Amino acid sequence: MAAWPLLGAFLLAAPGCGYLKNRARDFGDIVGFGFSPTGGGVGIRAGATRLVALEVMAQKDERFVGRYGRSVRWQESSYGLFSVVWNPSLEYEKPPPRRWYDAFTTSRRRSYYPDRGIEDRRYTLFIHSGAENERVIDALDVEVGVSVLFGGVEVALRPGEILDFLVGWFGIDLAGDDGVAETAKPIAPVPPRPSQEEKSSQP
Repeated sequence: MAAWPLLGAFLLAAPGCGYLKNRARDFGDIVGFGFSPTGGGVGIRAGATRLVALEVMAQKDERFVGRYGRSVRWQESSYGLFSVVWNPSLEYEKPPPRRWYDAFTTSRRRSYYPDRGIEDRRYTLFIHSGAENERVIDALDVEVGVSVLFGGVEVALRPGEILDFLVGWFGIDLAGDDGVAETAKPIAPVPPRPSQEEKSSQP
């Protein structure tokens, strides 16, 4: 059994074996995990797939390190149930609009490195009610997270990545991530959204 980790390390390090490296990375994508060494949030979340989730969370630019897909760093801002007055932005971005009925809505905004845009998930009374930049293959992710001001932890089991790993042996890349390696470079700041006046002045 001790030979399996050594075999995985060999597949990742073997020169010229891009196919085997991609299969090893696909296998590593099945479980996501991360921890926040500095904090920035308080609350809990649990999702039985991304279609149903309980989020009682308040976060502002909480940064995580670990592994989620091909990202080894990400940051999050979120608000949970009954949090009408708390509507955080992600870095310098303008806060998303909120209305009175959003007292029953939660929002989780996440930016990854490497950058693939800001992922925004919203739930109304625990049911998925909207998203931006969310991948279909992530829909079955089962997630648990806890933040306690001075730190946090997240764990995810990702059945969609199991399927991606299996069909990858036959040359099918469901996740669209073959050839993408993990990187430890820092997250670039999220640029501010242009105001309405700036948009109208653009040609």
